[in-house]
Amino acid sequence: MRPLTERLVHGAGSLFRRGRLVAHVVVIETDAGLVLVDSGIGLADIAEPAKRLGRGFLSAAGPLLDPERTALRQLEALGYRPSDVRHIVLTHLDLDHAGGIGDFPTATIHVLATEHAAAMARVTRGERERYRPQQFAHGPRWQLHEASGGERFFGFELARAVVEPEVLLLPAHGSSRRASAR
Repeated sequence: MRPLTERLVHGAGSLFRRGRLVAHVVVIETDAGLVLVDSGIGLADIAEPAKRLGRGFLSAAGPLLDPERTALRQLEALGYRPSDVRHIVLTHLDLDHAGGIGDFPTATIHVLATEHAAAMARVTRGERERYRPQQFAHGPRWQLHEASGGERFFGFELARAVVEPEVLLLPAHGSSRRASAR
């Protein structure tokens, strides 16, 4: 992405030059198949950017809408199929982190229950901008996780193992209005 001003993103540089920002998608190879951490912007987002991402996001974030940069196309270039992605663990449901879930229709989508509730309710103006129902319209198979009840892991409360035994979900409160209120 190329956000509006370099200085706001990097703390230095020009107010008039766009910054550089990446929303990473991490792929983990497990015995249970591929696991993505976040899914980035998806192919449908690129096909209909104003509808799916919103004009405000497009203007402010300046994403590079290149299909070859999507998680799907990157995995295909490595020889994988969409069905090889069995799980997607979302750090949060913001449009630049969850837009690609529709590219992996058979994957189970793991997310904190509080984040999911905020994304589905979209109560505030900010939530209506950052959570885009078009990205969830395909009917993903959600696996919601509570932010409490797990063990502690290096000082973090552990929600639970998401994909046994390799992937753990650590609540990082503050991603949503509901999560930060807890």
